[in-house]
Amino acid sequence: MKHPEDHENSLNEDNIEANPICGRREERDSEYRQRILSSARTLFKTHNIENVTMHQIAKEAGVGQGTLYRRYAHIGDVCSDLMRSTTTQFLAALEAELAEPKPDVTAMKQLSDFIYQMIDFVDDKASLLATIVSMHTDKRSFSLHKKPLFVRLRSLLAPLLNLAVEQGEIQPIDVTLTVNTILTSLIPDNYLYHREVLGYTKEQFAEGICRIFVKGI
Repeated sequence: MKHPEDHENSLNEDNIEANPICGRREERDSEYRQRILSSARTLFKTHNIENVTMHQIAKEAGVGQGTLYRRYAHIGDVCSDLMRSTTTQFLAALEAELAEPKPDVTAMKQLSDFIYQMIDFVDDKASLLATIVSMHTDKRSFSLHKKPLFVRLRSLLAPLLNLAVEQGEIQPIDVTLTVNTILTSLIPDNYLYHREVLGYTKEQFAEGICRIFVKGI
């Protein structure tokens, strides 16, 4: 005959058993995510992103399409997940650099360096970034200016321009409008149009943007 405390112990044992199950589920989900992202990365390298389908990714990853779609609604979501850690590292590096500027580096020189680094980043990740944007631009709720990446970049640029005005490096300007215009000029679609349709090199594009927004103001 079991005593009450035996029953209590059996309940505790059930709870102990439940935790490994949850752990295994999380482990399995993490494994699926890594397989999906690894497969997507491989396919994007060997095919143009716009030609890759969700069916191909699921097949390459060895998962069912239901499993894939439970995690990602479309290719843009897959690209977003691929970009997440890379973007976080890039922003952290920018923030660290701008938080401790060298004494002899002016605000406008920092702005110029920022533009060149942004264009390097966009050039390297242009196809992924363009796919993310294109998958969302047809949605009424989509607003590039409200996206966390845009907000963080804006928070880096605005102080630079305010500092340049305060130090007399440039004349007083509408900082908000200028920052938004700079960032809009650096979006992947705009860069790819200039590079692939108009034939601009990365260097020509960067020099042109700096000529407008660094030398021009």
